[in-house]
Amino acid sequence: MRFLFVFILLYFNTSFKQTSFVLNNALLEQSIEIEKQGFNKLNSSLHYELNVSYPKVKCSGKVDLEHKINLDIQNILFMAINDFRAKITSVKAEKGAIGLSYLNLDYNVFHNNNGILSISFKKDTYYNGIDDIDIKKLAYNYDATNKRKIQLSDLFKGDIDYKDQLFDIIKDNLGHGKKVKKDVLNSFCIQEEGIVFLLDKTRCKGKECPDNVMVKWGQMSGLLSEYGEGFK
Repeated sequence: MRFLFVFILLYFNTSFKQTSFVLNNALLEQSIEIEKQGFNKLNSSLHYELNVSYPKVKCSGKVDLEHKINLDIQNILFMAINDFRAKITSVKAEKGAIGLSYLNLDYNVFHNNNGILSISFKKDTYYNGIDDIDIKKLAYNYDATNKRKIQLSDLFKGDIDYKDQLFDIIKDNLGHGKKVKKDVLNSFCIQEEGIVFLLDKTRCKGKECPDNVMVKWGQMSGLLSEYGEGFK
């Protein structure tokens, strides 16, 4: 595991990079720049390929904040790669497969304004010997002003059962023919218009399941906390 962590850090420093974000004028005090970086790695002995893109954050004049966010992002990558390698070992032992497996990891910036950073990560994995491509999504939400991660509970009043009401809104917004699990609430991103809940095969069943579902701020009237109201 220690070797893998060193491996990841080396590729962080020697990988391709591309500037992909232009600052909003409102971001004067909590300026967050995002530089797209990534690496590709083919391991011929273990028969796998890594194709990874990730955001490198730069915070003007705030080294500690920059380090904290980038460390959080590195941990997400580390866990994704570590889980992938561990499953390769078990699949090889069970199936005896020697063909190429792969991990594709990419991201999307949903929000970067007024010190609020919201990023989704999409992990596509294929293990030789298993037919289907596995797609998982997770989110990272950070409040640079208050220097902490944003949890869903932060956005809603604590004295009401907001989860059931929010889940009902999500089902209504998706419409008929799509079965969604309640753990959809576990992975969300923030946008100007509302909260985006990330969907994949484990969270939504149906031929026409979208990539995500939006719940607009106005649909959550009366549910939002004082903190949550600040996003409207």
